[in-house]
Amino acid sequence: MKKQRPVNLDLTTIKMHPAANASILHRISGVIMVFAIGILLWTLSTSLSSAEGFAQIQGYLDGIFFKFIVLGCLSALTYHILAGVRHLFMDLGHFEELASGNMSAKLVIVLWLVITVIVGVWLW
Repeated sequence: MKKQRPVNLDLTTIKMHPAANASILHRISGVIMVFAIGILLWTLSTSLSSAEGFAQIQGYLDGIFFKFIVLGCLSALTYHILAGVRHLFMDLGHFEELASGNMSAKLVIVLWLVITVIVGVWLW
């Protein structure tokens, strides 16, 4: 039995609501943090290995490329924490309606952007 259903393969025509965007970003930030753990463990290991290793990592931190990597790691961590707290509130029964869910998603995204800018200014 084959049902005839309309198929929309043009992804540019699909408009997602803010809660969906927040959920997708939460998953992406989790994946980024998995890779960030490796980078951060390598820097910690190198910096604790010797005085030369510490100086090497300190030299990397003076470069713009490594600052972007650190900013990306901190940005992903910030968003993941903020969205995680939002999900905890949703588990408690808050922000489950469409309007309040979208509002809380927008708030999380705005807070994340503000905190990321503050961290970026602090790094430089």
